[in-house]
Amino acid sequence: MAQKINQPIQINDFSSGLIDNLSVSRFLTPNNAVNKAINVVFNRPRGSVRQRLGTTKLGNTISSGNTILGLHNFRSSSSANHQIIAAAGGNLYYLNSSTWTSTLTGLSTNKTRFLTYLDSVCFLDGATALQSWDGTSGWIASAGPLDISNFPITKYAGLINTRIAAAGNSTNPDTLYISSLEAANAISWTSGNKTIRVYPNDGGGNISGLAGNGRIILVFKERGLYRYDDTELQRIGFVGTTSHESITTDDNGITYFFGQGANGVGFYMTDGGKPIKISRPIVKYIEAISPSFYSNIAAYADGEKVEWSVGSITINGLVYTNASLVYFPSDQTWMVFNRDDRFRVFSQYIDASGNMKVTGGDTDGMAQTINDGNTDNTVNISSECEFKPITITTSAQIKLLSEVFALATHFQGLQLHLKIDEKPFVLLGDIKNNVQNFTLNKARGHKFQFKITAINGGEPFQFDGLEIPSFINEGYE
Repeated sequence: MAQKINQPIQINDFSSGLIDNLSVSRFLTPNNAVNKAINVVFNRPRGSVRQRLGTTKLGNTISSGNTILGLHNFRSSSSANHQIIAAAGGNLYYLNSSTWTSTLTGLSTNKTRFLTYLDSVCFLDGATALQSWDGTSGWIASAGPLDISNFPITKYAGLINTRIAAAGNSTNPDTLYISSLEAANAISWTSGNKTIRVYPNDGGGNISGLAGNGRIILVFKERGLYRYDDTELQRIGFVGTTSHESITTDDNGITYFFGQGANGVGFYMTDGGKPIKISRPIVKYIEAISPSFYSNIAAYADGEKVEWSVGSITINGLVYTNASLVYFPSDQTWMVFNRDDRFRVFSQYIDASGNMKVTGGDTDGMAQTINDGNTDNTVNISSECEFKPITITTSAQIKLLSEVFALATHFQGLQLHLKIDEKPFVLLGDIKNNVQNFTLNKARGHKFQFKITAINGGEPFQFDGLEIPSFINEGYE
């Protein structure tokens, strides 16, 4: 016998973020998780659903038609020499006020990394003899604080105990080159230096990246991870990376993408010990990354989250052309961003006012500040969030809903949709008020799934939840 239940059902906590239905069944998925999260975050404020911020073009176009292959924010002890540098089309550029200006030509068109040390910055592209710059005079190809003419031609570099560690030489792909200790504001590559062969030909592939904290260097191969403390080299395990640009370092540790190995593909975190897989809640999205893009996955960490640009992915027949997978370490939550542009490199950037920002270099020859503004470089942001299906009572009982209230602090562009059992989603209408009532017509079924969508270029929306004031339980059929 049908029974009307006047106990309100409130759905107002989404703080567990995205857990896809390939990773966890709906019966085990936490009530405060969502099944899909595109261009939304769950921490501003925690528990609500808010549209992400956008991107803003930095200066003019750097190199039209060319992918940005490197970005670096050079910081000098003299603030007048601070520079942000970009690599594209075989050239280096620096931002002169609001205009990107060529500063060096004749490089390869490989990915380009940079190292700042001793008030100098050098580039590394694995093919071109290195040069260094102090941010004001010309680039130099010999001498200088970095002993630049003797600096090995490599792809990656970091610092350990006042030394420089470099790797990625095409002739010696398993070799770690170590400079002398710093003395009198200089290092040497010919005196007090050393080389370390990192488990040569051990099946791990070539060295593919470096990361460290000044006391140790982590050496990545495609299928291996090693730790060097200036005295001893240790193998940590077999979970390396195919992309140096996927490696990020912040107070939470070192995070990176691993793309080889049965059931091992995903994102990992390490503090220098055994890496821990952190991407189990988003298996569906990990499996959608094209293996051809593994070597181009790029990331940044901003102290709050880590964002990995993973290229084009297809989920349930929908293509997300410029997808990013985003992880908040403090909450251990995931979400997906789909940006209007595809970013290949990232760098921190401190602007003229001292504001710390993240800058991304895209495939259209531009640099853009990330999480800046309400559009993606003037393009409105399309968002979607599918909530966990609710059964209210038991999964087998039939329920009848007559109305639902949507709650939103900011509702720009928001629409509410409903899916009953396995039927398609149906648009209920626009959310135009902080408390918006929707009358439901024959909403009868075993389970109910709501979702919100928006296309918005204004202030980010903030969706706070749903309230079902009553329902009729028809019991078992």
